[in-house]
Amino acid sequence: MPPGRSTRRRRTPSSPRRSPRPTWATPRARCAARRSRCTAASASRGSTISTSTSSGPRRSSRCTATPTTTASRSSGASRASRRPRDPVPATPPPLDGIRVVDLTSYIAGSYAAMQLADLGAAVIKVEALEGDSFRELPGFFGWNRGKRSIAVNLKTPEGREIVHRLAGRDDVVMENMRPGVAERLGIGYERLSAINSRLIYCSVTAFGSSGPDSDRPGFDPIFQSLGGLMTLQGFGGPPQYLRTAPTDYYTAALAAQGIVAALFARERTGRGQRVETSLLRGVMALQSGVAVDYPAKPTLIRDNPTYRLYQAGDGAWFFLAVGNQAFWVKLCKALGLEHLADDPRFASWLKRLEHNQALLPLIDAKFKSEPRRHWLELLATHDIPAAPVQTVAEFMEHPAVRHHDMVHEYDHPEVGRLRIMGQPIAFTGTPTRDPGPPPTLGQHTDAVLQELGYTDGQIADLVARRICRRPPAEAR
Repeated sequence: MPPGRSTRRRRTPSSPRRSPRPTWATPRARCAARRSRCTAASASRGSTISTSTSSGPRRSSRCTATPTTTASRSSGASRASRRPRDPVPATPPPLDGIRVVDLTSYIAGSYAAMQLADLGAAVIKVEALEGDSFRELPGFFGWNRGKRSIAVNLKTPEGREIVHRLAGRDDVVMENMRPGVAERLGIGYERLSAINSRLIYCSVTAFGSSGPDSDRPGFDPIFQSLGGLMTLQGFGGPPQYLRTAPTDYYTAALAAQGIVAALFARERTGRGQRVETSLLRGVMALQSGVAVDYPAKPTLIRDNPTYRLYQAGDGAWFFLAVGNQAFWVKLCKALGLEHLADDPRFASWLKRLEHNQALLPLIDAKFKSEPRRHWLELLATHDIPAAPVQTVAEFMEHPAVRHHDMVHEYDHPEVGRLRIMGQPIAFTGTPTRDPGPPPTLGQHTDAVLQELGYTDGQIADLVARRICRRPPAEAR
């Protein structure tokens, strides 16, 4: 299989069967079919199907042709109507035609740009010659799929000129440098918006672009600690570090949300703008239900016996999530503890918290009497939310994950068989498609520079002077 070719897993036999899609309806074949029709239509009409900007090459990578309309009722049209018709072109994804320059590294910025790629945007990741600071981590593949990579030394005038050309042509520029660094490099908002007034410029910082601590570096654990996340784990025990990097991921979602909103506003005003978020804002926003204060607010942090982890008789763990009073009544019946359903000590969420020392031993003893499988089946039978504690690898094999095509597979030139997250959002009118695997460092340097008008000789000179970098031949 050619490097980078998607090998998406087929639906499991136990999943509901659907009518097989015709070949043209598969993501890659759809693109090829659309491109071939656009080329043929353009040649026959003598016109181009592109959306160029005045400051860069025309957009030829996206097809914007509309479906063919029914011809007039002439004899020729009648004969044509009897011929087999081409399939209707697939509807493009939501951000089809939007182009993004990704100057970010690490997690928050990179994942925000990947979300735009997942929605159909064409994303170019501009990396340093040595690559993204997190490129050596396995997680890099999960934050950068569907992008093209160009390796550029931004400390040189020639490197900055490449970014200027991209900004003049494209819709969005994203960066996560410390405040002031992009400006010193000549790629800040004021400089690039002067080149392209319709540009959306997104900055993702640690503490914000101004104000206290704005010059400090910051990573997800810093804000887990500073923002109170670590103190919420463990029910009064030692603070717990969450390895999932929730602040990074939520800040990425805020950045992508802000960019999409700014693109929508641009459709109304015709003008671009700067969009800014930060890990500081992200850690506050993801705790919107916790960052609530009023005089009579309960401040107790206790172990809720009906909303916690339990260890079953075989030593395996599972989580019980009795989130309302109706589920509490169901739990009492399932465990043979019906008398507790009417006990005033346990008549509400807060009362069960208050009397947790009386309730917890009763439920814990029940769950330790049988293996986990027994309890999960029993709880499911009674419509009570519960789930086994699993690894991510186990979760990727879950029947629901397979049913919703939430894992994509690729043959990657650096690591071989690569399995990563699939599309997280489904659309009925503008369906997304697999944007492709994460790139190798500088994989698309030549192609992007050629699009920007550089000749082969100029590209070779930029590479020779270490202004740009190509990937090794085996990784291209």
